[in-house]
Amino acid sequence: MRSLLAPLVPAVLRHLEGYAEVAGEDAREAATLLARKLAAILIAAAAAFLALLMTCVWLIALAWDTPWRNWVAAGLVLAFAGVALALALPVLRPGAEPPRFFTRIRAEFGRDRELIERTFDGHRQAANGEDDEHPAH
Repeated sequence: MRSLLAPLVPAVLRHLEGYAEVAGEDAREAATLLARKLAAILIAAAAAFLALLMTCVWLIALAWDTPWRNWVAAGLVLAFAGVALALALPVLRPGAEPPRFFTRIRAEFGRDRELIERTFDGHRQAANGEDDEHPAH
């Protein structure tokens, strides 16, 4: 058994090194993507928050000297609660699927698993005296 595995060790080590390289590329790509998205989200959130504050101040200023002042404030509270709920539901629902990272590594592992299974199946057939073209009945 040792004589069968000894020639495979360098190939397996090179293969693992390739996995590490692909995993590093995937990690760098994921980090870059997340950093860009986070920066864009933070800038958009800050701008939206300022616009929202200014809209609320404008609505309250319009209604200040009217009997609708309390209703405007209550409407703003309800609107904020509705928006918060609408934004939280898709993120917090139990079946929410997290983003998939390291897709290339997953694909490589899948291909390797198939190759290993085919290789071991071929060795088992050869050990049992079976031939791929002439299976035993």
